[in-house]
Amino acid sequence: MERNSTLHELLNLEKPLDEILRTLGCFDRDGVPLVIVERKHVASILRRYCEGDLNRNDVERWANLIVSRSDIGYNSDMALRELLLELALPENSQLTRERAGKSAVALIEGPTARAVEAAARVLHHEALRHGWWGQYKKSYDELAATDPIGKLEFDSLVERMLIAATQTKTGDNL
Repeated sequence: MERNSTLHELLNLEKPLDEILRTLGCFDRDGVPLVIVERKHVASILRRYCEGDLNRNDVERWANLIVSRSDIGYNSDMALRELLLELALPENSQLTRERAGKSAVALIEGPTARAVEAAARVLHHEALRHGWWGQYKKSYDELAATDPIGKLEFDSLVERMLIAATQTKTGDNL
């Protein structure tokens, strides 16, 4: 079996985790992401948990496998990564079926990485135009090229703003 297809089986949890783990154990690990975990994968797992197909331990083990593998990427989706890390924590006794359902909806309706970047570009441009950054004059693209951590932090701030706006609009407070 090919490594990519096994990783897709993991993302979609198409087989029992132990079986997927045995197959993945046959392949070398390297630091290059071969597949990308998407919001739809996590939303599907949370939906299956809500429906009773998976238990909390299944969700925790699955999330642990996803976050521990360097051959699975995130496409700069920090909300997705944070949720996966939260699900992977063994002390996460907060995962109720109701909360999982709300998290799945938030993932589907929340801002995409492209939406976050678009909003970050607007905010950065306006901040430069109004002098909010003081002497800082780099464009958003220059920020991305010269300070990837700064860009990530800025995008995360914008993402939190967009999520807060969405939650205010829908009345949800996850």
